[in-house]
Amino acid sequence: MKNGILVISILMLAATAFGQYPPPDVSDALQKTSRTERTDVAGTLWLDAEDFQDYGGWYHDTQFIYLMGSGYLLAPGLGTPVKDAVATATLSESGAYTLWVRSRNWDPEHSPGIFKVKVGDTFSTLCGNAKSGEWVWQQAGIFPLEAGEQTLRLVDQSGYYGRCDALVLTRDEKFSPPKQEEMAAARAKYTGLELMPVVQGSFDVIVVGGGPAGTSAAIAAARQGAKTALIQDRPVLGGNGSKEFAVGMNGAANQQAQMREGGIINEATLINSFHQTTDFTEAFTELAEAEPNLHLFLNTRVDGVIMADQETIQGVKTVHALDGTRSEFHGDYFIDCTGDGWVGYFSGAEFRVGREAKSEFNEKPAPKEADHITMSACVNSEGGPFMVKTENRVSYEPPGWAAKLPVPLHRKIESLAYRHWWMEYPGTVDDVWEGEYARDYLLRIAYGFADYVKNHWEKKETAKNHTLNNIGFFLGRRESRRLMGDYILNLNDVLQPRWFEDSITSYGWSADIHHPQGIFSGKGGPYDCDYRVNPGGGIPFRCIYSKNISNLLMAGRCISVSHYALGTTRIMMTCATIGQAAGTAAAMCSEYTMTPREVGQERIKELQQRLIKEDQYIPRIQNEDPADLARKAIATASSEQEVWAVNETYHNRPGTVDRGNKAVPLTSRTVMCPAGRLQAVGTLNFLIDNRSAQEAAVTLQLYTSPAFQDFENLTPVTEIPVTIPPDFTGTLPVKVDCELPGRFLVARFKGGAKGVYWEVSHANPPLMCEWSKWEWNQSVHLKTSMVPAFYATPALEWDYDFGAANIINGKTRFWYTNSSVNMWSSDPDQPLPQWVQLAWDQPQTVSEVRLIFDTNLDRRRYNNPIVPERISDYEIQAWLDGGWKTIVSETGNIQRLRIHRIEPVETEKLRVVASKTGGDPSARIYELRVY
Repeated sequence: MKNGILVISILMLAATAFGQYPPPDVSDALQKTSRTERTDVAGTLWLDAEDFQDYGGWYHDTQFIYLMGSGYLLAPGLGTPVKDAVATATLSESGAYTLWVRSRNWDPEHSPGIFKVKVGDTFSTLCGNAKSGEWVWQQAGIFPLEAGEQTLRLVDQSGYYGRCDALVLTRDEKFSPPKQEEMAAARAKYTGLELMPVVQGSFDVIVVGGGPAGTSAAIAAARQGAKTALIQDRPVLGGNGSKEFAVGMNGAANQQAQMREGGIINEATLINSFHQTTDFTEAFTELAEAEPNLHLFLNTRVDGVIMADQETIQGVKTVHALDGTRSEFHGDYFIDCTGDGWVGYFSGAEFRVGREAKSEFNEKPAPKEADHITMSACVNSEGGPFMVKTENRVSYEPPGWAAKLPVPLHRKIESLAYRHWWMEYPGTVDDVWEGEYARDYLLRIAYGFADYVKNHWEKKETAKNHTLNNIGFFLGRRESRRLMGDYILNLNDVLQPRWFEDSITSYGWSADIHHPQGIFSGKGGPYDCDYRVNPGGGIPFRCIYSKNISNLLMAGRCISVSHYALGTTRIMMTCATIGQAAGTAAAMCSEYTMTPREVGQERIKELQQRLIKEDQYIPRIQNEDPADLARKAIATASSEQEVWAVNETYHNRPGTVDRGNKAVPLTSRTVMCPAGRLQAVGTLNFLIDNRSAQEAAVTLQLYTSPAFQDFENLTPVTEIPVTIPPDFTGTLPVKVDCELPGRFLVARFKGGAKGVYWEVSHANPPLMCEWSKWEWNQSVHLKTSMVPAFYATPALEWDYDFGAANIINGKTRFWYTNSSVNMWSSDPDQPLPQWVQLAWDQPQTVSEVRLIFDTNLDRRRYNNPIVPERISDYEIQAWLDGGWKTIVSETGNIQRLRIHRIEPVETEKLRVVASKTGGDPSARIYELRVY
């Protein structure tokens, strides 16, 4: 076989040296391929990674397929060579074969990722050590091979991220390895891979990107009746919040009271809570698979578009990340949820990268001149702790290519178990077009950080027994392209906060922009700015559709905002709500044959009403649906709560306080709450955890304040010395006995309290907050969620309206504008079951009932499957033939929004009977809709 060629494109997965990575279900998804075992074609034999029978310890990395056209094999061994990757292939003729290896020396100065290829019993020369830092072909030896089956192995020599894209065995002495742009054609030539795309169908809505924004967008569009395709280039859903990346999903509730996002992302969060999982892959998959209108395409990368004209997208072009097959998806409306704005980029949508000049929006921290600086990415957290503690001292010598970090680092190192979010490269790195380099830079920083804590940190003795355990290698980007819409939300809008008539969701995370020098900022700390954002602002619809591509919407971090406004809108739960808005709007576009701009101009109120009907929160927008029969009814209840009381029982409900888990240093916080009915304080009871063997002597300082969140105009009340016993965990009573001269009570501890913590409550009344100052910048942080827990004796009591009429007032959470709770809550002193009822003056035909329960929108995260406030067991009853008849019976409910579609019944009265909650003595319902 004179011109025979054997090409092995290495696209594999497996367990690494530090454990099986990724998890088995992710690995299974990545391994799926339609390819069969190869035989030679016209004297040529070609093998791709999917043909390997044993993936060994190498990992198939497809995240940079947009840069090089295919995935490649990576050896992430933490300095220990990984297990061989093994494949078998059949040669039809004997002869001498020259081996070519396509690899990359990702640090030419040190050549960290070296490996060999073993063909039969013979090793190749060393690979991965080319002088160039680019992807190149290396000639690696000549092998006399017999016809028949051959075994080939990739043999890692270092464990330091060696990488291999393809192998070629050829008898042709004149063979010239294909260039980057020739790879697809060469692969097709020798394997029969069809490069003509297969049309996968026509859709009303095509969503590209399966992160929190994209998954929410696709589910929302499908629920609104649109035939929807969700195209995701990874094997799982969830993006940075997936099994692969394992980044904790944050949102407004991390910093604002009663501001947890509703809608689809809250559904997913409650599923996670019930199953006690932290990533969102399973929850998103469960929700997506439940929608018959939603068609899911995984491992599919969009790498181009088909334009009907300069302003209209007709379809997207894709390549399958595993087998290289090509497809087209045709559609009417497109939603770019790729994060990097790829659909917009390919279609010619206007976009920006980097920081705007100060002259454009007059944003306080903006530079004088615009630039291309963006926030750094981070590597993922999945795979286990960054470092683990062993029984013996472990020395550490960093590899020569590890980054040299500043000493001192000027960072608060809270734990060695995880990779801190501030382990970042400078913002001058282009982590889209230099994506692989950016990821490798983060690897250098991770090993440099290990060097710092082991050898240079002032507390290095605390790390003496720690050893490196896991470093992720997925690039989790924070910022890249931002597609321009009809409006660009800027930092001043966010800080006002400004509300827009076309608002489609809210935000609440701080305007958090990381330092442009990353981990090398020294005394500058990890922030460029970090401004507190108050609730009440909205993201306008004009920010989520393209200004120049007529049928393109966008959601996630690529929406139309300035660099500094991105600090608050980029957070994952907020991105999910933007996605829900975009998906709902796209379905409306399809329904009415309108452009997104036309929907915004002519049907924005309908869009807002559709969104809040699905439990999306939009400040100032309340239910005005004329089809909702409940709005014409009279609401009554079996009982009603009179006051909101915080006492011992309040904090002892299951899931309210996670003892020893969520706590803050005792002297690090100042807490404020309304004085309510109290004119004087008897005893204050604090939930304390002294984790030290030493007694702590502190001083409790009490003040009053005239207004919520006013920590400047405090009136001193008293100071009381407090002694906390060693190893004390429990409720610490402090006798106060003093009058309260102001509307709000303020408490804080001062003094030596090392190792003493204040337990955090997951259930705080509205108008309760904490104050703290972060050590690495001067900005004051006010948080109204996860507030340190305490109660008073006599109890703290606040007057709120918990009447039955709240279920039809159109509001589904606490409103700060008028301090209304907007829910019915039964009298906690009366046992369940309790009921709330709607009555009409004439019979109504009912076919659908919608309920919104209280699932505690104050929670930062749901760390317990039990939500005390949630109604779990209930019945919906209709008044039929002179008596109550149960038409819906539900047990074990875990959701906030429940939709019950029933056979139509005609009735004058309808009621919900709650028989069980998660532990709260009251039954609570925010809204009851009837259709």
